[in-house]
Amino acid sequence: MKKTILTILIMVMVALLAIPSFAFDGKRKGFILGGGLGFGSTSFSQTVELGGLSVTGDTESSGAIMSDFKIGFGASEQLEIYYVSKVAWFGVVDLYNNEITVSSGVGTFGLTYNLKPTVPTYYISGGLGISSWSFPFEDPAPDSWLGFGMFVGGGYEFSRHYSVSLDILYGNPSDSEGALTASASVTSVKLTINALAY
Repeated sequence: MKKTILTILIMVMVALLAIPSFAFDGKRKGFILGGGLGFGSTSFSQTVELGGLSVTGDTESSGAIMSDFKIGFGASEQLEIYYVSKVAWFGVVDLYNNEITVSSGVGTFGLTYNLKPTVPTYYISGGLGISSWSFPFEDPAPDSWLGFGMFVGGGYEFSRHYSVSLDILYGNPSDSEGALTASASVTSVKLTINALAY
């Protein structure tokens, strides 16, 4: 499992370094494609409901590896409109005392507003969409939980195509099977280095 995560992270890093070589015309207006990688912290609590009874566990926190993927277009040199997937990858210990990897993320339509049309510039961003909670490396992998998700954040594009961003993610994914409903309330804070082709 750890080898799989390491392989994925190496592939993401190679892709991030290669993105500027695929830059289009150097202007934000038009097609954009990017990604990011970093670290952060995730806090979550889980709730189980059955037959009118509801039990919520203690809030837990974990350090996490954070990934980011963005595709969309620049409506102008300052406004970007896109789909983004922001994911926290972290380990938890299950009921059988096994460490398993959780993938908790938000997939949203987002907006970024750059305060200046040229670099360097600060920017603000946010989006609403779907959150997910899954165990991607388990065999067999259980169904993903889905629910409301959002993010807000900002950052600094310090060089053409490269930026650093700080985001807060929130999600409330759930899954039902018969009379049993399980849900999670998840908040993540992430710091990533990003590359964006435009």
